[in-house]
Amino acid sequence: MVRKISRMLLLMTAIAVCSILPSGISANEWKKPIETENVEHLNGAIHQKQEFRFSDGATYWAHKMTGQRNMMPYVFTIPIQGNSQNMMFRYRDYDESKKPYWKVVTLDQVQTLPLSAGFLETEGRYIWLGKPITYVDKGRATIEEKPALALPVEVKQTPSGVELVFKLPMKAGFISEMWALDSREPLVPWGEKMFDSIWLNLDVTEKAKWLYDGYYYQSPSTYEPTSESSFWQIPENYVLRSFLYTGGSNAARDMGYVMLRASLKQQEPEGYWKTQPRSLWLSDDYGIPEGFYDTRFNTGAADLILRGCDQYQEKDFCQAAKKYASYFHNHAAVNRLVVAGVQQGWLIPDYATATNPMIRTHVSLNHQLAEINFLYKSYMQFGDRTDKDLADTMLYGVVNLGSQWILGNGDLHYAYFPDGTFGRKDYPFLTYNDLVETQRLYRQLHGIDEMTLALLIDSKWMWMQLNNVQYR
Repeated sequence: MVRKISRMLLLMTAIAVCSILPSGISANEWKKPIETENVEHLNGAIHQKQEFRFSDGATYWAHKMTGQRNMMPYVFTIPIQGNSQNMMFRYRDYDESKKPYWKVVTLDQVQTLPLSAGFLETEGRYIWLGKPITYVDKGRATIEEKPALALPVEVKQTPSGVELVFKLPMKAGFISEMWALDSREPLVPWGEKMFDSIWLNLDVTEKAKWLYDGYYYQSPSTYEPTSESSFWQIPENYVLRSFLYTGGSNAARDMGYVMLRASLKQQEPEGYWKTQPRSLWLSDDYGIPEGFYDTRFNTGAADLILRGCDQYQEKDFCQAAKKYASYFHNHAAVNRLVVAGVQQGWLIPDYATATNPMIRTHVSLNHQLAEINFLYKSYMQFGDRTDKDLADTMLYGVVNLGSQWILGNGDLHYAYFPDGTFGRKDYPFLTYNDLVETQRLYRQLHGIDEMTLALLIDSKWMWMQLNNVQYR
């Protein structure tokens, strides 16, 4: 149950803020930014700095200090001109009931910024500042945050405005980071549509971290290594999902690109993204070690790369999406569970490992549907008929089992097992969302609804209504 709730919270956070607005980015308006990275070996630390310079004048930068011995903090500054009374820092705070809200401070009232990600805004200067972080690398793409070591950003008054002073601790065995997106134009159109509430739900500092090399999420108790302050590098970036599917702001457009480039670097040469930590339950149930292939996280990551291909019209993203599709085709052919019917169907196991390719795991309905959806969208993007054919075959795998997916109370089984049995409790509404998307894509490609999908959608919806599930 713990592992299912954890996965549900990850996915629902993203779904709740997506599909509200069109991305609003035209390929004709986009120009590839200039990307640079420098590595400097100091006397006791390694300093990495990454920059993206965008055609609209915005700059994304990130500093990473890897300490090799104890030294004084690395210091750098950003001068900002203007009337300090008009300089505001907007950040996410919480009321007594732990409900988030936007809190604003003016820079002439503080000597340090709250230790949080937030938006510094003044006339002609808009900066999205990440939260300073210091951590230890625990291995297996997992970090352990050390909150007590992070130093807040100082605010110093100057004759022409203010100066922001950043101090990154440099201690042996510790890593310190800071990032920002700096623009002359407003990054988010606050007050318009639903942007205030959308951005309030985007987390890059608490349960999730945006770091120099990618997106990290709080480690579940079933992963190794883990601790209360550990975060693992998850293949699917849920903040990026909102940027690409919600869009509507300069921050979403520019940071969406930065995050896609990080995802590209994490993709294995074979075309997939590894889950680096060891999953205790996968190890116990199936003998799967660390570095495994999780189809849901991978298909989510590939869907974002595919979306980026269309949105930014960059060949690297398009090639990465094709590479994953090719990898998945091979995974499906090798590991498929055949379901007989008028048209033979395939169910594709959720997990795999290169160390033992003969392992067969269960097939979650939500994983299967997400994979079908990706293949249909890949076919619509690139026109490769084999993507559509595999998606159709996988859909037959679902359809051939028909009403067997439905429980007596109207809910759906979570998974189908290699021995032909069903089991485990389904998510409240994640699978419903997947079913609806599969039906939408099927209708777009075939011109009609698929009747078994309609049956499953109706049954799940009725169960949700009877159980007061808040649909998002």
